[in-house]
Amino acid sequence: MRPVPHLPLLWVAFLVGIPAATLLVYDQGPLRIIAAAFLALIFLVAAIDCFLSRARLSPVSCEAPELIRGTTGREMEVLLTFSNIGPKLERLRYGIPVSRFFRIENDVEGTLAGLDSGKRITVKSLQTPLKRGHYQMKHVFIETCSKWGFWLIRRQLALETELRIYPDLSNERKRLASIFLMRGHDGSHLVRQVGKGRDFEQLREYQPGDDYVDIDWKATARRQLPVTRTYQIEKTQEVYVVVDHSRLSGREIRVPVGDETGADWHYSESSSGGEEMITTQLEKFLHCSLILASVAEKQGDCFGFVSFSGKVDQFIRAKSGKGHYNVIRDALYTLQPESVAPDFEPLMIALRQKLTRRALIVMLVDLSDPLTAEHFFESLPLINRQHLVLVNMVRPPHARELFSRQSEPETIGEIYEKIGGHLQWRELKELRNQLLHLGVELGLPDHEELCAEAVTRYLNVKNRQLI
Repeated sequence: MRPVPHLPLLWVAFLVGIPAATLLVYDQGPLRIIAAAFLALIFLVAAIDCFLSRARLSPVSCEAPELIRGTTGREMEVLLTFSNIGPKLERLRYGIPVSRFFRIENDVEGTLAGLDSGKRITVKSLQTPLKRGHYQMKHVFIETCSKWGFWLIRRQLALETELRIYPDLSNERKRLASIFLMRGHDGSHLVRQVGKGRDFEQLREYQPGDDYVDIDWKATARRQLPVTRTYQIEKTQEVYVVVDHSRLSGREIRVPVGDETGADWHYSESSSGGEEMITTQLEKFLHCSLILASVAEKQGDCFGFVSFSGKVDQFIRAKSGKGHYNVIRDALYTLQPESVAPDFEPLMIALRQKLTRRALIVMLVDLSDPLTAEHFFESLPLINRQHLVLVNMVRPPHARELFSRQSEPETIGEIYEKIGGHLQWRELKELRNQLLHLGVELGLPDHEELCAEAVTRYLNVKNRQLI
């Protein structure tokens, strides 16, 4: 409890206290005694009011949900329930502390006209999170007047509310509407595909062109005619997404305001070239991971997640189901770029030891640094023979062929910039060719096409039955 002088006390001090104090100091006559009496009376009344009101807010409590989930850029409700088990309070004022990463639609404070004894009142605060992550609402502040109105009694109530803010995937889902997301392929029905899979489908009579390896010799002996085994595509395969959140994952992605909108952009910034929207490469990696998890769930595959920087941070075994998707989402929503170089050797060793069954490994890493790319290439043979590896990274902003369809340079600086981008593009092209010799494909999409390309490559792998 903390008392603060209220307006009536301030007015009394201004109109009575200051003149009385002046007389007490400068007057030598009988008015000095009267002034001292007035000052003593003011002090006594204020002290008694403060003493009688010291426990005025003790019967008041506040309750809030233990866990609130939200999405960046989308409005969410925070409900606070105030209850009073003591005497009626004519006026109760409350204040909600809000993080700088939240935008609040209404005021951060409010007033309850009356809180009767035994009454509960629920108030709603509309907040819009601007950045994903884990936040805590640890307290709320309340205030009421003292019994005689000379003081404002304030108190801090403890809360234990956890706020989990997840990435917004609405933009990626719109881009993937024509490929696949939640309802299978557009314009078609889900049918069983029979082909050169690994799950046994049925026996049928031999037809010209069937591979001799597929002939079932025991069934042929029983029926006295050639019989062929047919297989169907495996319904349950393991897909792992490996996310690198080392220093390179913090590379900024900038676009002019108006070219791209959505809640996946952290903030805007004014520069010499105009206002820009800014996010990081890691945000795109996390969006791609959740999109692949959704697609794998609808395809009936098991999905796993691995994150690493200087070491392997999280390793979640591949499973399926909505509950497992929530586990993946809770594992990645707090990831932030770390100022360390990626270490690929411990990652490859962990994948080699823990993944005994052949799986599809989608690696989201930044290989734009030549030294990092060299370390990655040297560590890759530990897993590429046992597993199918796909590598995706966001194309650096200027890493393009010199004579591409981009705008022509207008200044000397732009010419040097495009030449440097061409050299970086050629290095990445050479790296792609080197990885192809190991059976690994490297994707270099632009940031807005990362999810679409990763999903397309995953579906192609599944349709071709490569795992």
